[in-house]
Amino acid sequence: MRIAHTLITVYAGLLLALACSSLQAADKSVKVIMPWDGEGTVYHIGTDKALFMGAFEGVMYVEKEAGELDAAFANCPAVQHIDAGKKSTEASGYCSITISAEDTVFAEWNCSGRVGACKGTFKLTGGTGAFKGVSGSSDLVIRSVLNTLVAGMGDGGVVRAASGIAILPKLTYKQPAAK
Repeated sequence: MRIAHTLITVYAGLLLALACSSLQAADKSVKVIMPWDGEGTVYHIGTDKALFMGAFEGVMYVEKEAGELDAAFANCPAVQHIDAGKKSTEASGYCSITISAEDTVFAEWNCSGRVGACKGTFKLTGGTGAFKGVSGSSDLVIRSVLNTLVAGMGDGGVVRAASGIAILPKLTYKQPAAK
């Protein structure tokens, strides 16, 4: 009787473990490329130093592990410090990534590096609809010619034609399983 009770307990524990593991979402990875356009205001904050405050937006092209291509619209408010003397830059911001009317993913990012090539991290912070509770991260590379556009601009000048590309070489993410 005691052996039967032990076996039932072991089987019940295994069934519970299997049920819980099927509810947990597996990590997924995608490659993301986003050509973007931006606009904002430039402020001179020192000798050879400028501050850009604005936003960039574009279509994120998402290549899944199996090779299929999906797309989503991203709007990303940003702040960028440009040091023309040192030829360096730092930037940070947020993104709202719209997949559908019900499904949005939120992210934050930061980068630093030489002017024209900012490298850093991109982190998913949550979402709505099917992406509620999503989490994940990737390295980030942002390529831009913003420094060329702001050179010689007056304080408070508006940039309306900034463009570039953002690359997430391996965005690994986890979605909570549907309830």
